[in-house]
Formats: sequence, structure tokens, C-alpha cells
Amino acid sequence: MDFKLSDAVILAEKALLASKEAAKLAKNLKLLGAELDCSLSPIEVSVDSAGKMVEKGVIVRSTRAFNRNSKRRGQKKHIEVTEIPNTQRLDVKRKMNEGFDHSDPLRLFLWGPETKKLLTAKEESDLISQIQDLARLEDVKQRLQSHLKREPTLIEWSEATGVSNWVLQSQLRSGNRSREKLINANFRMVVHIAKQYQGRGLSLQDLLQEGSRGLMRSVEKFKPQAGCRFATYAYWWIRQAIRKSIFQHSRTIRLPDNVFSLLGKVIEAKKACIQGGHSQPTKEQIAGRVGITVQKLEELMYSARIPVSMQQTVWADQDTTYQEITADSQVETPDISVAKQMMRRHVRGLLSVLSPKERKIIQLRFGIEGGKQRTLSEIGDVFGLSKERVRQLESRAFYKLKRTLGSQGLEAYTDLLM
Repeated sequence: MDFKLSDAVILAEKALLASKEAAKLAKNLKLLGAELDCSLSPIEVSVDSAGKMVEKGVIVRSTRAFNRNSKRRGQKKHIEVTEIPNTQRLDVKRKMNEGFDHSDPLRLFLWGPETKKLLTAKEESDLISQIQDLARLEDVKQRLQSHLKREPTLIEWSEATGVSNWVLQSQLRSGNRSREKLINANFRMVVHIAKQYQGRGLSLQDLLQEGSRGLMRSVEKFKPQAGCRFATYAYWWIRQAIRKSIFQHSRTIRLPDNVFSLLGKVIEAKKACIQGGHSQPTKEQIAGRVGITVQKLEELMYSARIPVSMQQTVWADQDTTYQEITADSQVETPDISVAKQMMRRHVRGLLSVLSPKERKIIQLRFGIEGGKQRTLSEIGDVFGLSKERVRQLESRAFYKLKRTLGSQGLEAYTDLLM
């Protein structure tokens, strides 16, 4: 078979280049940890019927890489890797998931990461400085609003402050972010103070809300010239807001300020006695700690009674309310009602022995008909008589009734006639 030598050289060069590229690709895949079966695609040369050389691609798979990888796999030992779970971490995670309450006020109150980060003195000083700048801008806005009698525009506000519109917006955003960051960083102090006032008539949610209001108020009132850290200054405002809320909203019937403060001292004294080892402190021990007498303590506890709603259920497993089992004092029992009707009928029969004027005087004097008792002067004005004359007619009417009743008088029936 005749063919040119130059064609064979060209084909050999192509085969060499293809083998080099395959070797380079296999090396890269081996570095990545993949197993590669090196496949080479040499060129098969054939001669067609016309005597020309034709390139025909055939696939020849090399077995050297396969044998080499097989030997390496044979040398490795079969090792089973069993991952041992961290039981302690799983138990903690399971307990946290089981104990998580989506209505827990503390989790809802301290949910953000910004509430768990403490501020350094330098960071706190920078935030307060930016808040002070924001307060000055708001003061300018208030003065401008009172002067214009309307809400000033952003351009008017920037002209009044002497800065550009862009700088004013930047200062407002920076001041608001600083205020939020300072408030969020002190939320844990609000929780700490609110927990001390639990059991005073307000829920923990209400205490946290009022404490947050006190914290926001302290941000507005704090001055760096006070010479103390912000937390020291805000502690008083938070506690004051919580105490004021308890005083105003903890009871249906509000107590006077002095009584409420004295009641707080009694509660603190009772806690101190319990911590001192007395599980059931006596009134003498509590009164001695507060500095009052036992009688004063009893009066204080009597005035501090908490009213119970009539719609409240008496027993937890039933729907019976206090209104259903409490007797109405305004409704008379049947026996008393019947007794009063018979007494009224008997009195009317007794009054029939008197003259019309004497009967009318007795009726007005004891309120038998109208329900209101009249004085002698008022009865005298009705009949045009003097006070003394009305008294004489009343005495004569009583004398007639005593003769009729014997030893019993009309005073015995006065309570039933009302």
C-alpha cells in the first residue's frame, strides 16, 4: 500500500498532541479526587478504493490507568466511619425547642441581636452625641412650625438649620438609627427592673411596656453634662415609669399615694421576713419591720383588698359565677314581703280611728304614704298651723292609738312602714 511519508508524520504529530492533552486532563481530574479512565482517541489510517489515505477515528481504551487505580484500591483497608452524634448538644436543642413559647414576653421583647450587644463608653458617647444633634434639629423644626403655623417643608427646614438638604436627611437618619441602637442596647435593663415588680397587679407585658416608655423618655432627657453613664440615668426613669403605672392601673379602686407607698413597704417587709427564714411571718414581725402598729397594719390590709368580679367563676371546673350564688340585698324575701303587707293593712285599720287631720299628720310625720318623713314645721306649712299646734295634734293622735292598741305604740311598726 503506497502512501506518502509526510502524511504519516503529520498523523503521528496529531496523535502525540492528543495524548498530551489527555494526560494533562487526567492529571487535573486526579487532583480533584475523581477517578478517571484515560481514553485516547488515536487516528486510524485507511486507504480508500481510489488510493487516497482516509482518517478514521477509533476509540482505544488504555488499561494502564485502570490497573493502577485497581491496585491502589486493593491496598486500602475497608474502614466504616460512623458519625457519633453529640448527644449533649441534641438534648439541649430538644429542650430548647420543647420549652420555647411563642407567646413568651421575654423572647418577643429580646428577639433581635441588637438587644444582646453591650455598648462601650466610646460607642455610647458617640450615639448620645448624634442624638443630641437630632434633638437640636427637632427643636428648630418646632420653632419653625410655630412660626409658620404649619408643617415646614424639608427645604425650609434645611435653610433654617443652615445645612444642605442632603446633609439634613443624613443627620436625621443617623440620629434615628443612634436612638434605636441606644434603646435596643438597654432593653435588658428594662427586663431586669420589670421582674422586680412582678406580682403587683400588672402582667410582665405591661411592665415591659411601661419600662420601655421610661427608657425612651430618658433618651430624650439625658444630658452628657450629668456626669454619669446613660444606664445610671435611665434606671431611675424606668423604675419611676413602672411604679407610676402600677399605682394608676394595678387596682380597680385606686388607693391614695401614701397608702400605696406604705403597702409597698409591707410587701417588701414580708419578702424580707420570708428570706430570713420565716415561711409564715406574723403580723407583729411585719409591722415591726415597717415601723407601724399591728392595728395600722390590719387597717392597711383591709383597705388594700382587691375587689372580685361578680362574673368570675366560683369553681374552675364549673361555669357558676358569684352573681348566681350571691343574694341581692335589694330584693326582699317572700316572708318579709308578706309581713310588711299585713302590717301596712293593720296600720291603715288603726289610723281609721283618727280624724282626717290627725291621720294626715301621722302619715306625713312617719312617711307612711309618701315615704319621706316631714318635720313639724313642714307639716305646719301644709296645714297653715304653727309648729306647737302640730305637736299637740300629734300627741292627741298618739293618745288615741295607745288606747286602741293598749300598751303598744306606732313606733314599733315604723321600720316596716318605710
